[in-house]
Amino acid sequence: MFDAVSVNAMTQTVALIAAGLWGVYTFVYQAQIAPSLAPPTVSLSSNLETVGKQKDTAAIKMSLTRTNPGQTSVRILALTYNAVGIKEHFIGDEEQNSDFAVNDLNAQHLHKSRYVGKPEREELLFKEGVLFEGANPNGSVSVLSPNETVTRAVMLYADRKKFDRIKLKVSLFFQKESESGRPLVLTKQNDGSISVIEENPCQPGPDCPAIEYTDYSTELSLWD
Repeated sequence: MFDAVSVNAMTQTVALIAAGLWGVYTFVYQAQIAPSLAPPTVSLSSNLETVGKQKDTAAIKMSLTRTNPGQTSVRILALTYNAVGIKEHFIGDEEQNSDFAVNDLNAQHLHKSRYVGKPEREELLFKEGVLFEGANPNGSVSVLSPNETVTRAVMLYADRKKFDRIKLKVSLFFQKESESGRPLVLTKQNDGSISVIEENPCQPGPDCPAIEYTDYSTELSLWD
């Protein structure tokens, strides 16, 4: 029979082994299992900043920041920029913006201005589309590791006599780095802007990995 001392020693030994195994499992889970199960995530933000002026032309820096706040590496598949110049239509006191008085209380979103009507002009001033590896065999590699942040800036020039503000829309397509890519192509919308579509649409599954999508827009006034 085991005496009390032997039983206590065996208990402590078993406890130490169990703690060690649990520690190994926890380390493996956190380092390998959890990241492999985590969904791909990308946080996207953009910024417009006037960095110079020459007569009526403004030089605008468009900065895009993408961050991976998740646990798994993310492959960037495609990225598009579309910047539009907008000329406002201002309504004087002698005029009446009839649309402002109309309130559809059943609408999900109301956005109206008493002294600003429908823009006089909206013109596409800048567009860019990039297909990376995974979307195009000739694309460069673009991967975001967990907690990694990348910022890219491009320049835009706008005539301040023609436009009151600039609106930039950025779209980003991505997936897990561990998944196989999906062929994508750049396409032109009716307004001339650049978008991205699948080259061979398919139902997401083992042979058709899912594509995640996010976009972000920001605006800048060209007034002094």
